[in-house]
Amino acid sequence: MIMSFPTHQAVRVALTLLCTSLQLGLLAQQDSLALRYATLITKEDMVRDLTILSSDAYEGRDTGKPGQKMAAAYLRDHFIAQGIPPVPAPDPNAIVEGYYQPFELMAERSGSISITAPGQELSFLRDLLYFNESLSGDRTVKEVHVQGDGSKLEKAKDLQGGVVLIADKGQEDLMLFMAGLRSKAEAAAQAGAEILLVATPRMQELVDQMGHFVGGERMRLAGDAPRNRGRSGPQVILVDEIAMGRLLGRTDLQKGLRRKPGKRVPVDFVLRHRPQIERVVTENVLAYIEGSDKKDELIVLTAHYDHIGIEDGEVYNGADDDGSGTVAIMAIAKAFAAAKAAGHGPRRSILVMPVSAEEKGLLGSQYYSDNPVFPLENTVANLNIDMIGRVDSVHTGSVPYVYVIGSDRLSSGLHAVNEEANTNYAGLELDYTFNALDDPNRFYYRSDHYNFAKKGVPAIFYFSGVHEDYHQPGDTVDKIMFDLLHQRALLVFHTAWLLANREERIVVDKK
Repeated sequence: MIMSFPTHQAVRVALTLLCTSLQLGLLAQQDSLALRYATLITKEDMVRDLTILSSDAYEGRDTGKPGQKMAAAYLRDHFIAQGIPPVPAPDPNAIVEGYYQPFELMAERSGSISITAPGQELSFLRDLLYFNESLSGDRTVKEVHVQGDGSKLEKAKDLQGGVVLIADKGQEDLMLFMAGLRSKAEAAAQAGAEILLVATPRMQELVDQMGHFVGGERMRLAGDAPRNRGRSGPQVILVDEIAMGRLLGRTDLQKGLRRKPGKRVPVDFVLRHRPQIERVVTENVLAYIEGSDKKDELIVLTAHYDHIGIEDGEVYNGADDDGSGTVAIMAIAKAFAAAKAAGHGPRRSILVMPVSAEEKGLLGSQYYSDNPVFPLENTVANLNIDMIGRVDSVHTGSVPYVYVIGSDRLSSGLHAVNEEANTNYAGLELDYTFNALDDPNRFYYRSDHYNFAKKGVPAIFYFSGVHEDYHQPGDTVDKIMFDLLHQRALLVFHTAWLLANREERIVVDKK
């Protein structure tokens, strides 16, 4: 009897079929595990945690204040309860104290800016607002260059070191006015002006809408130069039209400014800015779930747990901004910790990091990205959640959705994984409106993911949009849509699960 042996081609086919079968089996197992641990992400947990974190007792969680410290302790205790050990910092230069990454800020109070003249004083948040921080100390002003409505500033000459005065007629939408003001400030800078005064009839509206952003404290990381100090752009000061008219001795300032574009008008007043600076210590909170066979690679989940504190005796609870994202990553940490405890991964490590000082300029994530506990070159992706608890006016009555920002900016693989997670597990409408390169809101640059993205780490920003209670005392837990919050949290969990357990690491394939 003659024995027959399989051909090389037959062996290759058999091996291919075997590998395919094994891969399908592993995929099916991962799918089953993902669904199992996703059940630990519950609406009830998020209701409980958000009700506590956004309560008045936490005083709005302002950076460096007692309420923020209470929130950090609450997060730490949550991670301890889930059996997640303190972070083992592999980099000896990365300062970590248990579950905390402390960092120091310089807090500058800006309420001391004023304009004074004989018998008159224009005060901050009543008669004036200011943007940029290039002015410090006293500046005596003896003349102003009147430039009408500022539309021809790009043609202005001989403004070097001068003070320019333009008029806001108060007819534009506020956001369009602010966008136009930015371009006028740039034109004034090109002409060499040091100060741009804008006389406006809508000072009260500006104070109501923007007082928070320019009042109170401005912060920077200790060791950084003061932001905007020494910049080429001018100091921009918005001044109440009637108060400015008194300084110039005019009852009809608008008419006078239109009549004298390009003229130099003699004045006599002092611009005074004497900031008060103090040091503040705050902390990111870190929960590290070590991976198995690919543990040196890392997925980072972030949400900022700080908010804006108390203003005029009212607590700004920040239930959506960003209590919603904070409780979502708390729940996701619980699911991954349970999977690890049962011996089910993740293959790559997971760092769940509620960050502080986002409201002060993305400073917590900036500090981490500048002082990473784990090497950024080993960081596969950052999934960042900032406000996923409500709906905006565009989606009232629509199907469940979430805005996805940045997923394809650096990695087509990250975009594909997020789409896969949504198709297979979450079933949301993924809205990419704010991911457009020409998005006028520039949301891609306005949350913590950006500090990772600018260091080359692929990142996604999950967001449900701005609503009427954004940065208002009405951002309270009773307005949170917990079913939607839960569904959005599941999308982030499943995206993280796929990233952590897939065989190949996603790559940066875009500039």
